[in-house]
Amino acid sequence: MGVLVAGCGQLWSSETPSPVTREPTLPLFGYTLLPPSLTPGLWSVGTATPLLSVDGRTGLPPLALYLAVSGPACYETPVGSLVCLGQVQNRLDAPVEQVVVTVQLLSRDGIVLESGQSFLARQLLQPGAQGPYRVLFDRIPDGYDKATAFIAAGHLAENVERRYTDLSLNQTSGVFIYDQYQITLSIINRSRYPGDRIVVTLTLLDRDGQVTGFRQVYLDHTRQIQPGESLSVTIKAIPQGPNTVGFAAFAESRLVLN
Repeated sequence: MGVLVAGCGQLWSSETPSPVTREPTLPLFGYTLLPPSLTPGLWSVGTATPLLSVDGRTGLPPLALYLAVSGPACYETPVGSLVCLGQVQNRLDAPVEQVVVTVQLLSRDGIVLESGQSFLARQLLQPGAQGPYRVLFDRIPDGYDKATAFIAAGHLAENVERRYTDLSLNQTSGVFIYDQYQITLSIINRSRYPGDRIVVTLTLLDRDGQVTGFRQVYLDHTRQIQPGESLSVTIKAIPQGPNTVGFAAFAESRLVLN
């Protein structure tokens, strides 16, 4: 398993309802919900910090004006920690990378009680694309009422065609097994060169588009996907929150030019 350093892939998402079933099926709508004992509590969500100014007082990067932050949806875990999940959408006409999201835990009066950061779980964010983020707090501070999120860093990506593999997801199947979702994806390399450091990400969503969980699977760093090659990958993910009805998935890889 390696650390994600680059990536480019096509988004695949569930769209249409399907009946309750234990057999593999394309979308994940209509599956039996998790038992209440396995469902972490959902905490309230604050309105995202307005990104109307990028002067020295805010300290926000210029890209913050063009990256839309959804969430966070924060869930108390069985061990008393708090996991905050959401997505970032690129509204620019150019790709961005190395996006950092800040999540703040606020009191009822809007006082910042605790703050945490994480990189977006997507190294390269193409125009119109979305990627999930996750910030974990070891404890829930006294007086916590809601959470808010904003872009802390990020920049425009350059030389994308020479750095990132063009991957597509052609086939997918899904099934709910006990307390987790299992998705099988077929990845195809549409680039002229091989790709390595392959990572596949599965994002679980509720009916409002809130992120209820996600997981990344890193393939062996020595595994390459050749031009035109198809690779099948299966991911299992356990929702952090209730009412999971859909999913989105993407694959990322770095070009091998020598």
